Amino acid sequence: MSDGMVNINAFELSDEALLEICRAADVIACECPGYLARILRQVRSFHAYTLNCIDQFPQDKETHLWLAAQAEMMEKFLWDTTLELMRRENLLDGSSQTIRLDKMSERARETALKQLGKAI
Repeated sequence: MSDGMVNINAFELSDEALLEICRAADVIACECPGYLARILRQVRSFHAYTLNCIDQFPQDKETHLWLAAQAEMMEKFLWDTTLELMRRENLLDGSSQTIRLDKMSERARETALKQLGKAI
């Protein structure tokens, strides 16, 4: 993992936190956490884009405000889905406040090694 990061705050929506989830899940095994993080980053990027459109196209302000609001709802839904996945996979600490990236990476590596072992 980059920068020695082992855990992240479960309520942190920073791009760096999402990148760390992607990095921790980036092996042959199940990539669902990383996939959700990538989608969430795309929705966040779209949200910022729609807000920038307001300056570029003031005549369409209402439409872009609506799009921004929809993107914000999608972002919340995807983050809640990601956290629920982490809970179901026992990747949150006991207080459900911290995502255990080290545990995610460890489980992903174990799964990948099992898959390779079966192939041999």
